[in-house]
Amino acid sequence: MEYILHILVMASLYVILATSFNLLIGFAGLFALSHAAFYGLGAYVTAILTTSLGMPFPIPLIAGVAFVAAVGVLVALPAIRVSGEYLVIISLALQIIVVEVILNWRGLTGGGDGIAGIPNITIFGGRLSSPGTFLPLAVAFAAGCFWIAWRLAHSPFGRALRAMRENASAAQACGKDLVYMKLTVFAFAAGLASIAGGLYAHYFNYVGPDGFTIDETIYILAMVILGGTGNLWGSVVGALVLVGLPEALKFINMPVDIADKARLVIYGALLILILRIRPEGILPEPQSRSVTATATAGGSQGKAQETLLKAEGSADAQPILEGRGLHKSFGGITAVSGFDIVMRRGQVTGLIGPNGAGKTTAFNLLTGFLKPDEGEIRYKDKSIAGLKPHQIVGAGVARSFQDLRLFTKMTVLENVVVALPRQSGDNVFKAYFAPRQVAREERENAERAMEVLRFVGLEDKADERAENLSYAEEKLLVVARLLATGAEVLLFDEPLSGLDGNALQEIFPVIRRLAEEGKTICIIEHNLDVIKTLCDTVYFLDEGHTMAVGSPDELMNDPELAERYFK
Repeated sequence: MEYILHILVMASLYVILATSFNLLIGFAGLFALSHAAFYGLGAYVTAILTTSLGMPFPIPLIAGVAFVAAVGVLVALPAIRVSGEYLVIISLALQIIVVEVILNWRGLTGGGDGIAGIPNITIFGGRLSSPGTFLPLAVAFAAGCFWIAWRLAHSPFGRALRAMRENASAAQACGKDLVYMKLTVFAFAAGLASIAGGLYAHYFNYVGPDGFTIDETIYILAMVILGGTGNLWGSVVGALVLVGLPEALKFINMPVDIADKARLVIYGALLILILRIRPEGILPEPQSRSVTATATAGGSQGKAQETLLKAEGSADAQPILEGRGLHKSFGGITAVSGFDIVMRRGQVTGLIGPNGAGKTTAFNLLTGFLKPDEGEIRYKDKSIAGLKPHQIVGAGVARSFQDLRLFTKMTVLENVVVALPRQSGDNVFKAYFAPRQVAREERENAERAMEVLRFVGLEDKADERAENLSYAEEKLLVVARLLATGAEVLLFDEPLSGLDGNALQEIFPVIRRLAEEGKTICIIEHNLDVIKTLCDTVYFLDEGHTMAVGSPDELMNDPELAERYFK
């Protein structure tokens, strides 16, 4: 019986590790191989504080969380600029460094001998010195850590994490602060892993470097993948399977000389079979309906739409966004040179020119995705040059991308909701300590998002994943998501490319009405019919500078431009 209780204690610790690791990999899309380092640091902080300073439980555990969360933030700093294989290398380096420090700082960590004599936890005078007495505490902590991870993952902040996982630049274009998000999720994942380390130290009364190597990180990663990334319940299942299955196989009677190897073969075959049948994991990421369920067809229709569509002031054609003398070079290649543009309220401005003329670079400069080498960008006569993309969205300038960059694994409604500005649930503190406010705003935001979908004609697709839409519907969703930001200036990068005539007739009125309601619109487009139908003013770019400015008819009747581009 003690043996089974011990297995359950270990399963509880691994539930904490797997769920916290899933926050990084499954929800944030940050593939870091340093989780065993966080686990080990939590164990060593507890061991050192209890054996050297005599601190009683839970002070060492709390100190471990604070210290390891800070280490997690330090690991996240490189993740601000790198991702993919580069983040793997950086986190793997941390994993190796932590183990090497433990091995070589013998005066503090005991080196290869580790630290022994860690006292048992004492609660209300009772010592938790056996699996049976320790199990309730382990289960309680596993449940508590699971709740913390669940609360984070299923808040508006968690929705923003999934958007960042799908496409980081698109999340920025929705007004999300990626630096804050990455630092926060790393801190949470590391802090939760340290709790498992602290409990491990108290349970075994000993910590040593062998238990926190890269092999341990891979073991935890296997739990996340087997259970299902993006599903915290999957992490629980993955932990239970990988901890319990090898032990269960020991009850199969086999000849002594082949028993160990045969059990390993069976164990590996079962895991391969499970992943073969369920490649996305035992419990794959669910399609969220929590937001969709709160949206109803009645109530605020009309009022919400008016709030979303109406720009500040009237459609008086006054200058709203201006770029002056913009210059951008990449090495020896000049992408934009001396570019000037003025976008006016209530008007549609076109940006045309041959491929490679610098149109998308101009958009990137105006929206903060690139910093100009020279020049000035002013929004309502205030400089916004140097602001981050999410800050520019917050100020009132938002953009789409030529390659759409939808959040394909999220529903249509979630794609719109995630772009709504000023969500209190994006703040982690409020997600935990102001749940009623967050829940109320979620209902309101669902209604606002449904109004946006009604405006573009996608309300009947609210529950569909974005990956299941037709190409024309994807284009409409791009418009909806951009509109949801609440920005006054909307920059569309080829919003109508690849559409047939019927689809164009669906989207033309949407863009035109936005301008009529006072929005400032700018579109990059190669389709001259679109330019003639929609645009009030057109800028012709070639080789990074403006060759001509005027109405569509004026530019199309210019002999030089007609020769260079229109024929």
